[in-house]
Formats: sequence, structure tokens, C-alpha cells
Amino acid sequence: MSYELRTLPNHTVEIVGHLEADDVNDERNRIVEAFRRRAQIPGFRNGRAPLHIIRTRFASEIQEELVEHLAGNLWSEVMTAENDLQPITPPKLTNSAVEEDGVFRLTAEVEVRPNYDLPDLEGFALPEVEMVVSAAEVEAEFDKLRDEQASWEPADDAQAEDGMLVEADLVGEPLEGDEEPFHEDDARFLLGGDGIPAELNEALQGARVGDEKSAQKRFAEDDPDNDRAGRTVNYTVKIKSLKRKVLPDLDDELAKAIGVDSLDEVRERIEAALLQNKKVERRSTWRRALLDHLQTGADPVDLPNSLVQAAIHEDVNRFAYTLAMRGMAPDADSLDWQELSAKLEPQSRARVLDSLVLEQVADELEISVPEDEVDRYVNEEAMRMGKPPAEHKANLATENRLDELRHAARISAAVDALIIKVGGEVDS
Repeated sequence: MSYELRTLPNHTVEIVGHLEADDVNDERNRIVEAFRRRAQIPGFRNGRAPLHIIRTRFASEIQEELVEHLAGNLWSEVMTAENDLQPITPPKLTNSAVEEDGVFRLTAEVEVRPNYDLPDLEGFALPEVEMVVSAAEVEAEFDKLRDEQASWEPADDAQAEDGMLVEADLVGEPLEGDEEPFHEDDARFLLGGDGIPAELNEALQGARVGDEKSAQKRFAEDDPDNDRAGRTVNYTVKIKSLKRKVLPDLDDELAKAIGVDSLDEVRERIEAALLQNKKVERRSTWRRALLDHLQTGADPVDLPNSLVQAAIHEDVNRFAYTLAMRGMAPDADSLDWQELSAKLEPQSRARVLDSLVLEQVADELEISVPEDEVDRYVNEEAMRMGKPPAEHKANLATENRLDELRHAARISAAVDALIIKVGGEVDS
């Protein structure tokens, strides 16, 4: 066997190699003998047919299997010899054939994992992150809690203002196109809320029950809802009722309403949750700072194409899922998927680069998969789903999600190791 490796752009390696005619002939004889053992030829006992008949009757199948075996054998020998070669895709054959001289020649391309010259962490300082839970932050959480436990009281004798809940019959009439007006009876919306156009919100200020108000709204060309993007809609609203929010007192009764004995205990839980959030944010900040330092000499443009395309596909699907959860499921015909992919590509490339760098760190620090972390996650997820952990773990393995969990756990462990290495602390 002889081969040569050539470096191509985007971390692709071309393999040009050959196997000598004697090796090719030996492999062909093994394949022919295997066909002979399986073949059922009329007039001959199984496995006893003459070899020349086997070669003639199964010529195309033998040749196809021969090329496949030879390519696999050559690739296996290359991988054995090239310990530093780390393929991330199967080899893509651009040429493979047994030539007239009996020599098997192969040309293939394979994407390999980059090996970055990572800078030293000597002297690197983690950015300072505020870890004190302030009184203002606690009070803000109490305000959210009161808002969640608020009640709505009728205010039909009042004038509409921000913060009121409006019940109304709503008509929306597109002024362009041939679409019919849409009607929504007993629509409910919060004045001053995000879901109401600013023009309509302004028109309703000071209105009373029984009033009818109108407003026009022109939607932006890039509005997520393609049915209204770039169009003007005339809204007509007839108010049927008004309600005002009433906040509960901040006392032990509020605590008991959410299943806690006292307000002091609520405060303790809020402070603990806020501190945990700060730890998560601190870890995220430190992770980003470390990666920015380690990626000083890395080029986000020079990445394996297969990883970039897979990341873009994942980000596009996540974007579509997010829209669907907001009630704005994208229409395959109305959304420009190529344009969306182009917009998402920079963040997808950044994510790929992060993963590649952290994989290299995990290798250099000899970090193994923390199986206890994987099992803990599997057990927690199984409990939420009401399934036996062993069954859930088997299902994850079948869906190839278990390897994804292992990879995520190893990458997380690599981040923790980096943080500790530069003097930071991590949660146990």
C-alpha cells in the first residue's frame, strides 16, 4: 500500500492511495470464495460450483464488493498509520477503481477536526462578576409575585388606561389586497401590553365601556407574520368591559397562597434562587471570556463545512420551533429559508468554533465523560416523564441522544476545568 495526504481548504484532507495488484487479487479470491459458499447453482452442491462459473455469474456483484472492500482496507490502513488524523465525516470517494494493471487506486476526501494553537492561560484573569443579591432585586421578585397573584376587579365606570384589562369586539380590515376583514368577539388584551399595536393602544386611552374606537397600523416589511407584513390594517374596537388589577398585600397571607408558611421563607427562597441565577450567569460570562481568549488565533470562516451546515440546520429548526410556540408557525412557501440560513450562519459558525475549541481542551486535559452526570440527567428526565430510568436510557441510546448527552457533559466538564485552572470556582 502507498498513499499521500493533501491538505485542502476548510480542514479537508484528500487521500490519494493505491493497493498493489497482488493485494487486490488476494481480496478478489476471498470474495469469490465467499460467493461460492453462498451460491446455489443448479447441477452443483452448495459451495461446490466451479470458480469460473462463480466469477462469470456474479461478475458485477463481485466487482462492486471488491471495490468496497479495497476502499475500506486502504482507509483502515491509513487510519492506523495516521494517528493524528481525526476525521469528522466518512471518507467521500471521488475516484476508486481497479485499473487494467490490476492496481486499485483511490482518491477520497475527508473533513478532519482542526487542531488549534491554543494560547497559554498564564496570567489570564477571569472578569469580575457581582455576586451579591441586592434588596432591589429581591423587591423586584416580590413585585412579580404580587403581580402573579393579583385579581381583576370590574372598572366599568372608569376610563381606560394602561394596565387595565379590556374586553372588546375587534375587527381588523386590511387596506391592501383582497383579504376579508377578520373579527374577534370578546377579545381580551392588556392596555400598554406588548400584544397591542401602539396606535390602537393610544386610541383607547380614556375610552369608556360602550365606546367604539378606531386606529390604523402599518406593519413593517419584515414582520414575522407574513400575512400582514408591509400592510396597513384598520382596527375597530367596541369596548364591552374594563377591569383593574388589584395587587395583594405583601404579608404572610400571600406566602400561604403560594404554599409557603411565611413571607420570611419566601424571601429566603427568592434570595437563594437569585444567587443561583448569578452563579449561572457568572459561569456563562467566564466561559465566554475563556473562549474569546483561546480563540485569539482561530478563524470562524475556516471551519469544516459539514459541521457548519449541521449547525445552521439546527438553528433554523430552533427558530421555526420558537415561532410555532408563539403561534406564528412559519409557512414553508412564505419564509425565505435561504435568507434565514444566511442570517443565522454567523452565530452557527461561532457555536461550531466554541465546540471545536472545547473538544480540543477536553482532549488535552484528558477529560473523560462524567457518566454520573449523564445518569443524573437521565434519571431526572425519566422521573419527569414517569418512565423507569433504565428504559429511558435505552430509548435515548436508540435515538442517538445518549451520545449527545455524553458529549455535552464532557464539554461542560472541560469548561469547569478551565475555570478552576485560572482560579475560579464551580458548583459541585
